Amino acid sequence: MKKINPWLLMLIIIILIIVFTPIFGFFYKELAGTASSFFWGPSHLEYFDGFFIAYSFFIPLLLTIFGGKRKYVFFIILIILELLVFLGYWQGFTIDAITAMVGWLLGEGILRIYKSVKK
Repeated sequence: MKKINPWLLMLIIIILIIVFTPIFGFFYKELAGTASSFFWGPSHLEYFDGFFIAYSFFIPLLLTIFGGKRKYVFFIILIILELLVFLGYWQGFTIDAITAMVGWLLGEGILRIYKSVKK
């Protein structure tokens, strides 16, 4: 696919993460039964977890589609950051890692479809 301006891509990713944080947080609360974070205060604890799930979904998805040759460096940074945030809480890290893999596979699928249609 065509390269996109990195600043525009970052803005799109930030907007998507903000918009989808409550949705992913709701699904996380339904899946896990409880929220893991203590940063958000007494109400809406699931938004912290939803933020990282949205982060781990949209970063691989959009970097796979629009990223350049160094996109896998960003994936490694993503995993290290999530590991540091969820240190000792393996359920949250596992869900985020699975979500990142789904985002990456979806991005690869979109790229393959785009390349086959382009030919």
